[in-house]
Parts: sequence; C-alpha cells; structure tokens
Amino acid sequence: MAQLPSPKMNSRYVLAVLQWATSSLKYGIMAYAREANWTFSFMDNPDDYPFGSRQIDGLLVLAKNKRLSENFRLPYPNAKIVDLKGLLQVSDGKVHIDHERVARMAADYLLGLGYRKFLCFTCKQGEPDMTRLRCFCRYLKSKRMMVDSLILAHWPEQTVINPGDFQDLVQRKIKKTGLPLAVFALEDSYANGFIQTVLDMGYRVPEDVAVLGLNNQREICELCRVPISSVDVHLSRVGYEGARLLDVLMSGQEPQTRCIVIPPLTIERRESTELEARRDKTVGAIQEYIRQHFGEKIAIKEVLRDLHLQPPALSHFRKALGHSISKEITVVRMEQARHLLSHTDYKIDAVARMAGYTNTPAFCRLFKRLHHATPAIFRKKAQSGSVK
Repeated sequence: MAQLPSPKMNSRYVLAVLQWATSSLKYGIMAYAREANWTFSFMDNPDDYPFGSRQIDGLLVLAKNKRLSENFRLPYPNAKIVDLKGLLQVSDGKVHIDHERVARMAADYLLGLGYRKFLCFTCKQGEPDMTRLRCFCRYLKSKRMMVDSLILAHWPEQTVINPGDFQDLVQRKIKKTGLPLAVFALEDSYANGFIQTVLDMGYRVPEDVAVLGLNNQREICELCRVPISSVDVHLSRVGYEGARLLDVLMSGQEPQTRCIVIPPLTIERRESTELEARRDKTVGAIQEYIRQHFGEKIAIKEVLRDLHLQPPALSHFRKALGHSISKEITVVRMEQARHLLSHTDYKIDAVARMAGYTNTPAFCRLFKRLHHATPAIFRKKAQSGSVK
C-alpha cells in the first residue's frame, strides 16, 4: 500500500493582488515565490472574495489608487502586506520605482539625441504620474530647456473615440513648442495613442516628433505603427524585492528597511526615437522575440512559428549578425545574468532561473566558460568596481 506524502511544513500562504501588472512584474514575484516554496496565487479581482481569509500569511498589493488601496487590511487580518506602488497607508513595507531617476533617465536620453524642445504627456493626474511629470519638467528647466506638459482627463482610447479633440490639443502644443519635439509619455499605451495621433496629423515619427514610452511593455511597443522606445523600469526586480521583503516580514524579522526604491534598468531603443533603429525587420523581430522570452525555454522552431517565418530566416539572421539565433539567446541571457550579479544579492540559483536557465550547475559552467570567472567571483569583482 502506497504511503501518503507528508504535508508541507511551515508553508506560507501568499496572494498577489495586482490591479495593474506586466508579465515582468509577475515573473519577478513568481521567481521568489518558487524559491521560498510558498503556496501562492495571483488574485485578479479581490471583489470576488469580499470576506478575505485569516489563513493568508502575506499580501503583495499593487492598487490603482489610494481609495482602492485601503481595503485589504480588514479582510486579511493576519497577513503582512507589502505595497508595490507606494500608495498604501496600512502596509508593513513598500517597494516602488525611483520616479525621479526614471524622469532623469528619460530626459538625459532625449537630450543626448539632440532635442531641445520637450513635452511630457499623461492621461491621468494621479500618482506616480504627477511625480514623474514634475521631475521631468523640473530637471529640463534646470538645463534651460523648453518643456511643456499635456495632461488629459481621459484614457488613451479617447484618441480613437474623439480624435479631433486630441489632435487640436496636440496641434496647440506643437505650435507653442515648435519642432522637432521630443515627447515623454508616462505609459507605453499613452505613447501608442500619441504616435498614432501625430501620424494621422501628417507628422513624421521620429523626424518631427520623437516619442519615448514607459514600462517597456513589449506587446505594446513592438506592435505600434512605429515601434516605441521605452524606459524599462525593472518591474521584475520590483516584484522579486517585494516578495523577498514580504518573506522577511512573515518570518517575524525586522528588515533592514521597510521601503525599498528600485532604480530604472535601461532604455530599450526603437524606431519612435531613433532613425537608425529601422533595421532589418526579420532580424529585429527575432531579436525582440528573444528579449521578450529569454526567461523561458526557447525552441528555434517555436521562434519561426510564432513569428510566421520560414526556415531561410535562420541563415538570413546569421548572415546579418554573424552568429546564430541560439548564440543570440545566450548573449541576451548572459546580459541579464551579469546585470543581476552586478546589481543584486540574489542567490545564484535565482539569477540562473531569471536569466532563463533551469539547471544552475550548467549555467555556472557556461558562465565561467564565457566570462573566465564563476558567477560568484564575477559578482564580487563587479560589486567592488573592478569589472567595467
């Protein structure tokens, strides 16, 4: 007679209530949940469970606004709560993006492209958009640049429902600032709406109007009529650090800090800001697919299938870049691994998984062969400043 398995001891029961999310944010949370062996789930609609549960040990919460953010303590009285946006007054800890550094990164990038006239665009007056807008405008004014803002009282779909109204607003701003104009849109969906509007008005992107988005949501950025350059605010790290802070709190320990601020990662450059980004469409599509899926198991036949490409695309890619698609996957994964080793204290096992490797020893062997150092030694050198 088969013996029944023993129940898992000291399991943590954790929910992530995300009223806005991207795949990278969820990926970071799931990476830590697996490492910590939690019993875990996402909750898409908390209204489905109005009475909550006393069995929940922890909540990760990203609420759309302050009103919604105050509704979690009462139904989950035994749960530690970590806020992933910085809105909650009742949270035990907070992890959020460094909004000032995001604004400065965007401004410095656009300045570096030679622009001297700027517009910051958002569709809402709530936080964190207004903080980002103020920081962006204040920083550029300190550089004696011309900068204006455009704040709509509606969501970006209004650019389709009433296109004339939005076009009139944009035209007035362009008349005031002049061309060429660099626009920082505070979400990728806003950037998408803005780009479509100026294209319909007869302007060229980026020759007349360059547009930079925020959050690097590839499903939006890559499918816009002009692919959108975007600030990657490192949402996967927000998720991972939030989950790790929650784990410390649930264990009864006092964390080093109850408020963790995450700097932005990089700017993904595409055609909405840079003419030279208009590269070979097939090669570009493959590269973007790899950057979107590097954390997963990638089979070459799936790349071709998902992008509706034929086998000759493999040799075309190799001829264009000088290496195979498999090599490109390794390049992207190692880039992610080096960043995590240099800027976090994540365990090597977590770094391997977040870089797309399920076998940690195999990852370590490959890393050592490519970088002539183990991941641990590379981290020590990188964090001491001896690796450039």
